[in-house]
Amino acid sequence: MERIELLRGDWPSYKANLHCHTTCSDGRLTPQQVKDHYKAHGYSVIAFTDHNVLVDHSDLNDPDFLALTGIEVDTDSFVYGRKYEFNQTCHLCAIARDPAAAVPVYRAESYTPEAIAAKVEEFHQNGYIVNYNHPAWSCESGEEFLHYGNYDGMEIYNYSAEVATNNGCSQNEYALALRLLRRPIRCIAADDNHEGRNCEDDSCGGWVVFKAPELSYRTIIESYDRMQFYASTGPEIHQCCIEDGVLKLDCSPVRRIHIMAQGINPMLCEYSDACQLTHAELRLDSIRPDTRYLWVQITDGAGRKAWMNPWFLPGK
Repeated sequence: MERIELLRGDWPSYKANLHCHTTCSDGRLTPQQVKDHYKAHGYSVIAFTDHNVLVDHSDLNDPDFLALTGIEVDTDSFVYGRKYEFNQTCHLCAIARDPAAAVPVYRAESYTPEAIAAKVEEFHQNGYIVNYNHPAWSCESGEEFLHYGNYDGMEIYNYSAEVATNNGCSQNEYALALRLLRRPIRCIAADDNHEGRNCEDDSCGGWVVFKAPELSYRTIIESYDRMQFYASTGPEIHQCCIEDGVLKLDCSPVRRIHIMAQGINPMLCEYSDACQLTHAELRLDSIRPDTRYLWVQITDGAGRKAWMNPWFLPGK
């Protein structure tokens, strides 16, 4: 039977932050300082996504570091169409597929699902990947983000929001989008770092790990497209595959492994009081026939999590 590589164990790993701010907008570190800081903490890839400004930092590239060209755009309800007595906002991180061809695209100037969906499409037409950011922090619900068009990924975890305002985890919002949009959505953990604004340092707390044959702009974008990465706040996922009708997972030692589908109960739940789980298997012929996708989640002894991208079963 065909082996399906959900996360390749035979390719190198490249740790990445896909949401980053510098002195080009409201961050406290220069782009060079950001590079130096993240390289010292084991990162290979940074998407520079300053607010409403597109800057190519390819000059920072070296054999062990890759700068992705990006921009973050924001549309606030208090400015562009108030709905409630509290502010809501939609933030999108757009990452250029080809930095040499990147052209600026700016925020939607109407806080409506139609305007934001049109902005997502405009980004796509201009050669960008689009990640929808921190829905919990943004005070947005399915009333909003289920109608924002075909964004490519969603932040399940935003470290800056977690340390600054205690609402950086958007796992419930991500799960709702998976259930109701019924399509693959890439699972993103990121820093959104500003290097501490009225809070502790907000760097190196949420990341993705790409699996790619080499470190280059082309291969990292291809790995994003193929979902050859996982999101994490601590645990490592070494490899995951479907082989002979069995989903097989290898990871760093963790306390819990869950494989979720669209319903309440997991397809698999394993637990180790000693926090020594490193492998799990799930036979596909054991799952419910109406299962649309499988979504691996692991949790270590400190409560830190890692998430695979969901795998949609063929024909579902």
